[in-house]
Amino acid sequence: MLAETFALVVRDLRRWYRTPGQIILVFTTPLMWLLLFGQAFNIGKLAEGAPGVDIREVFGGATDYFSFMAVGQTTFIILFGSLFSGVSLIWDRKTGFLAKLQAAPISRASIPVSRMLSTVVKSLLQAVVVLVLAALFVFIPGLSGLRFSPDFGILDALGVAVFLILLGLSLAALFVALGLVVKSEETLFGMINLLNFPLMFTSSALIPVALMPGWLKTVAGYNPLTFVVDGMRQLIFHTSIGSEYSVGVDLLGITIFAVLMISLGAVLSRRALLRS
Repeated sequence: MLAETFALVVRDLRRWYRTPGQIILVFTTPLMWLLLFGQAFNIGKLAEGAPGVDIREVFGGATDYFSFMAVGQTTFIILFGSLFSGVSLIWDRKTGFLAKLQAAPISRASIPVSRMLSTVVKSLLQAVVVLVLAALFVFIPGLSGLRFSPDFGILDALGVAVFLILLGLSLAALFVALGLVVKSEETLFGMINLLNFPLMFTSSALIPVALMPGWLKTVAGYNPLTFVVDGMRQLIFHTSIGSEYSVGVDLLGITIFAVLMISLGAVLSRRALLRS
């Protein structure tokens, strides 16, 4: 199964980087988010200079809103990458490639697993682009930039990668399974819209929990994106000021979510592939 899975991962990644339009989007889409949304929607200005207000308490340890938002944007990269992993399976079904895989003498488990792994690899590359671009903005006059803590090191970077990988595996498992179960693009896009907006706007990826109404704070506290960005911010800014949980609790929360989603995805994928 390992050789088959690896071959399918390589095939998917080759198809991705050999499409110039997709590679261009990898760089331009995060850049547009950082330039337009991050620079324009700078709600940190509202709190600057207010007596007795510690900006870090509001923005999860960040000293400005842009740094807060840039970390949160990496989870959106993972989310959207996972969403379209399911869509690509529907396209493979239409072109007949999925049927060929199912008829081939390979383990059927390698089909969803390979798509999950390739999705995580692509999403991680885009997340790195976001963080690097955001950090480079510091050196451009007139722009806010992502300010890493001077104490940020290799272990912290590995911790950030672990959070993103767990989120990527969990979401990819769910949406790959949906891509195998659902036969219609319209139905899948409807389910995607039903899931992605609540995940985005009930998390602390873009809006600080401190600024949310009480009922939304409760919802955000159990959102997997909140666990990820909360843990990542503590590692990147090297402080627990303004955090919702400790890094250990954040890691436990996203791990439990990953186990649940991977288990659910395995059940749904197996049933879908057996029925086909």
